[in-house]
Amino acid sequence: MDLYLPLIILSFLAAFVATPVIGRVAFHTGFLDEPKPHKMHVRPMPLLGGLAIYLALCVALFQVDFSTEWVQMAAVAVGATLLMLVGLWDDRRGIAPRMKVLAQIAAALLVTAAGVQVQLTPWPAVNIAITLFWFVGITNAINLMDNMDGLAAGTSAVSALFFTILAASATQGLVASLAAAVTGASLGFLFYNISPAMIFMGDTGSLLLGFLLAVIGVKYSPSNLPLGSTWMVPIVVMGLPIFDTTLVTFSRFLSRRPVIQGGTDHTSHRLALLGLGINRAVFSMYLAAGLLGILAIFMTHSSPETATGLFLALLAAGFTSLAILTRARPFPPNNPLVVILAEDGQGLAAIQAARTMSSNVAVVASPRTDAASLRMYLHALAHEPEAFARWMDSGIGGGIGPSEEWHKVFRLAGKVLPFSEGAQAERYHELLREAHLIVVCRGQGWPAEARRVTDAFRGRLLAAPGAETPGAVSLPDGAWNDAATLARAMEEAILGVRRKEN
Repeated sequence: MDLYLPLIILSFLAAFVATPVIGRVAFHTGFLDEPKPHKMHVRPMPLLGGLAIYLALCVALFQVDFSTEWVQMAAVAVGATLLMLVGLWDDRRGIAPRMKVLAQIAAALLVTAAGVQVQLTPWPAVNIAITLFWFVGITNAINLMDNMDGLAAGTSAVSALFFTILAASATQGLVASLAAAVTGASLGFLFYNISPAMIFMGDTGSLLLGFLLAVIGVKYSPSNLPLGSTWMVPIVVMGLPIFDTTLVTFSRFLSRRPVIQGGTDHTSHRLALLGLGINRAVFSMYLAAGLLGILAIFMTHSSPETATGLFLALLAAGFTSLAILTRARPFPPNNPLVVILAEDGQGLAAIQAARTMSSNVAVVASPRTDAASLRMYLHALAHEPEAFARWMDSGIGGGIGPSEEWHKVFRLAGKVLPFSEGAQAERYHELLREAHLIVVCRGQGWPAEARRVTDAFRGRLLAAPGAETPGAVSLPDGAWNDAATLARAMEEAILGVRRKEN
């Protein structure tokens, strides 16, 4: 292990020096991640941290002699560079998820063709299929784990460190060197990414680290140990990202949401919202990754029967944890204040969705809102909509019955306020400051002052399709028109805001 410590230090120093420089470049070139309700940060953050990790890896790995396996390592270098560039473009312009998966498959095919593939079965086609599944799965697992400050970088560093120890003890020098470089580069970047983060790695870094960890896992094949004690070791070392991806996939399948859709349903989010808080949740994830690494080392010193028994026990514990965390889903705070900036009929869907989770809904009507729309908003907020409609239709006199029934008419799940400029605008400001979530409906009637005030609350904004609101999560038409889907989006956004506050 002492042979690889200088490589860890070199890659650490390279990332440590490169990251703040790259961060300044990101600010000047617009590689920024805008704050959104389901994200942690509340101000634009530079996204080029992954480029600093890539440069640090280049500096460190140029010191390693890969001549004995130059074909494989050249394929790894090309595949890693391809995914780094794909992540870079995605951070800048955005790429369709299927295109990212195709790029991952292309990189995996390249290294597989060069000989980096598992040898678990006597059938080459099956081995290739397993290899491709591993590459795409692990690459996306690290990408999905990049959801809290320091989580992906720290987890990658812990996993890479244990791969370094395992490969070094198996005299796999090149694998240990690659793992050592990943360890140091991840730690050097982590210094600036730990909460509160100064820079994000973006897809540039998460795709790169995921791909390299997948390569290391495939290439770890100690010839001095029985296959029955080692074939599961890469799975155990990468057990935490695998578990998180399985949890997210399963929970989103149950709630009929796309797996690629961002949300606050990851392992880290659930731990944080169930009482640990952000920093302790991230530290718990580091600890879990370290315990899995220790278990992997113990397996390599065990008989195949013992290693297999430990692996099966780990699977059972994983499925049990999966069932517990899936059921222990965090919920938004009781009666969160949802403020809806409404114009004409655009606010009705939002009001109906907000009513499913809260009886504290404030509708701010734009200056263009007519009397019919105001009546519609009041009707949607009424606890007794039928009694309210009878009273509104009856005119000034009668129609509602005895006065003791008037509470049915005037008892609302919130309030409706017209937007006003000037001296009364402070009421509007105060309402937005108290809001757990601000929903912006499409409309042209909002004055410049209202838009300026809204800009200060970018971390809590959810926007209707077509609503031009900087820093807001903009929903597709289908999500906006379906009350249940819109309610889930509101809930996810409120949980994200609550996570920031914790």
